Amino acid sequence: MHALARTAPEPANEDMPTEAAAERAVRDIAERFAKLGVEITDISGRISDVTRQLDGQTHGLHRVVTAVDQVSRANRAIEQAAEGAQTTASAVRHGLERVTGAVRQGLNSAQSDIEALSQGAQSISEALSQAVTDAHKVRASSDAIQAITREIQLLSINAGVEAARSGAAGRGFAVIAAAVKHLAEQTRDATALSAKQLDALVKSVDTLASKSEENAQTAQRASHESRSISLQIGELDSFSRSVVELIGEIDAISNPTRDNAVAFAKVSEDLKALVEGVDHSSENLEKASQRAEALVSISEGILGAIAASGVRTAQSELIATAMETATQIGLLFEQALDRGEVTPADLFDEAYQPIPGTDPVQHMTRFVKLCDRILPPIQEPLLASNRRIVFCAAVDRNGFLPTHNLKYAHPQSQDPVWNNANCRNRRIFNDRTGLAAARNRKPFLLQTYRRDMGGGQFLVMEDLSAPIMVKGRHWGGFRFGLNV
Repeated sequence: MHALARTAPEPANEDMPTEAAAERAVRDIAERFAKLGVEITDISGRISDVTRQLDGQTHGLHRVVTAVDQVSRANRAIEQAAEGAQTTASAVRHGLERVTGAVRQGLNSAQSDIEALSQGAQSISEALSQAVTDAHKVRASSDAIQAITREIQLLSINAGVEAARSGAAGRGFAVIAAAVKHLAEQTRDATALSAKQLDALVKSVDTLASKSEENAQTAQRASHESRSISLQIGELDSFSRSVVELIGEIDAISNPTRDNAVAFAKVSEDLKALVEGVDHSSENLEKASQRAEALVSISEGILGAIAASGVRTAQSELIATAMETATQIGLLFEQALDRGEVTPADLFDEAYQPIPGTDPVQHMTRFVKLCDRILPPIQEPLLASNRRIVFCAAVDRNGFLPTHNLKYAHPQSQDPVWNNANCRNRRIFNDRTGLAAARNRKPFLLQTYRRDMGGGQFLVMEDLSAPIMVKGRHWGGFRFGLNV
């Protein structure tokens, strides 16, 4: 930003007519207002830059505050979850301890009973096995007795036969033979009954022995399973110890989480206070920017009034040129309409079609070809006619610039910053200055603004424009960009 130039007033010339002196004073005032307008425009632009930066920082701070709130909520949720997990784990630990103790006590008692049962069953099984052996031996003895009984019966029969043969001499022997026969028959009957009873006993003992063996095997399996359950109880003890360790780890998480939540709460309060301060600063800067823009408008209004008063100023010749050029372009558009080269719908087309792959975005309309044909022969000579002229171009009423000066109409590259400064054709300039120039219907409009050259570079310039009318209809404006 350069300081306001202070020029000493020239000494009054008594021979100079009063009207000429007044005109000179007005021109001097106009020059000072022009310089003042440049300074105010630069200040306003810089305020806008700071405002945009503050807006970006404010949005960033709001995002940070939101993130801090989210982290704080997450910390609180983690803290609550950790406390709940700790409570649950403690309850699980106590429950496991109670259940494990009760199961261990019951299992120890049951294991002792099962082992005793297993030993008793094994003993019974062994005793029954011995009883089966003895029963089989008795049965064998019974069989032997039956065989002896049969031999005695045969002997008694033979003795009876021999007694009969002996007559009276064998009568005593016959009595003995009859007694032996009777004894043999009784022995046979008792032996047969004993054999039946012994068979039943052996069968019962065999069945009992079989069942006892099965019971002994079952008792052994139960004893093995009880030992497996003891191992599982040991695993439950290990799990209980793991739960205790988990409770300790939860404590290790919960404590720093609580500290973190307290710290984040403090940070959140500080950030909210900072955001409030930034918001207040943004509001003040916005008001300052509005006041600066009002000053720019006042300065522009004074310069416009001076230029319209008929007093010749530095802009007088360029104002006349702008108005004449706008009239000339309007006539060329009307002639194109009359020849049928373009329709009114084409000339006033507002369907701006983006050109794919352009950055910044360029557009096409149905009147671009006409402008490419008739505008360069007008604009290029004007650009070279005055060193103050930085650019000159026609824009439609929405700020769309179809055909720029050749030096600003290069094909786009891969660099958006370079494109912004060198590929300005086919683009819509609907900023405050551009839109005001495009929609102004007064004979001319003189503005001061900062031209965005891309990459954060700005150039303070004057914008001089005049409206383009086509058959009484406002098409847009012709713009001069002037060095200050």
